[in-house]
Amino acid sequence: MEKKIKSGITLTGQVVSTKADKTISVSVEMVFQHPVYKKIIRKKKKYLAHDETNKFKEGDVVKIRLVRPLSKLKTWLAVELISAAPGKEVLK
Repeated sequence: MEKKIKSGITLTGQVVSTKADKTISVSVEMVFQHPVYKKIIRKKKKYLAHDETNKFKEGDVVKIRLVRPLSKLKTWLAVELISAAPGKEVLK
């Protein structure tokens, strides 16, 4: 039985940690309305994403894309920088 991976899924979140080599931890916040009580709910989840060149820094807002499993916990790839962390210069 084959597992189907939804390819092309992208998420946007803030880089929380860059301590591991070629890996960043990205916190993604999801906002939705409760189906019964109609209250706005915010949920946060952290994803480990692959960063080949270690170019992303803590506080950056990045876009990540779902890819094949790269390690036990890494199945996301950091695609692009949306906005740099305040007070830090952007390296291109």
